[in-house]
Amino acid sequence: MIMIEIRIQPKIFEDHLTFRRGIVIAKNLDNQGHSPELEDKLRRAIRLAAENPIDLKTDPLATAWNDAHRQFGSNPNKFPPAHCALLKRVQKPGARIPFINKVVATMNINSIEARTPVGGDDVIRAGGNLELRHADGSETFSPLGNPDSTEKPVAGEVIYVVPESKEVMCRRWNWRNGHHTRIAENTRSIVMNIDGLGENSEARAIATRDRVARMLENYCQAEVMTTVLSPEQPIFAFEP
Repeated sequence: MIMIEIRIQPKIFEDHLTFRRGIVIAKNLDNQGHSPELEDKLRRAIRLAAENPIDLKTDPLATAWNDAHRQFGSNPNKFPPAHCALLKRVQKPGARIPFINKVVATMNINSIEARTPVGGDDVIRAGGNLELRHADGSETFSPLGNPDSTEKPVAGEVIYVVPESKEVMCRRWNWRNGHHTRIAENTRSIVMNIDGLGENSEARAIATRDRVARMLENYCQAEVMTTVLSPEQPIFAFEP
């Protein structure tokens, strides 16, 4: 039996005491085709964000992540956490986000509504274990949409990586996704990460995690399992 481990380096928890990662593992999912209902939910999330904008410079859910990025040496003004960049985009009147596929729509809806990082990767394309850790600078990264470009993370940067291949799935913790493990219409197995940081981080991560799991069951007919990674449980193994 082949098992995949999801790991978080203990130092991440030591440096960021309130960090918790909600996990949704979804297998045998159907990500083909369009869902008018999901697209309506996405449009509604965007509309409500524009009608009720938050100040990303003072909102505690945003500043917690900005502070975390500064702590590992990244400038959040230049390299903003993806959910903050998404919120900034959708808070503009008339903003639109394309419907890419059902899983990506689910990620975007929950990122906007929960104001928290929600991201995922194709487990089969990853081809190994999944680890959140500090980079040593030897890893490689091809940005989403630019598979022919290869770059190296900065040593000390928080990365989400396949340790066996040293292929980075996400740079600067939650800034930019990699191309190789992107979620496409033919994706059948994923790990979705829902990160909590700051006050009530675990409760918020779990609530959003469970909503993501229900949506993947309802709209993608996925078989799901959930867990949460914490200092007490930094590793979780599953059969892909």
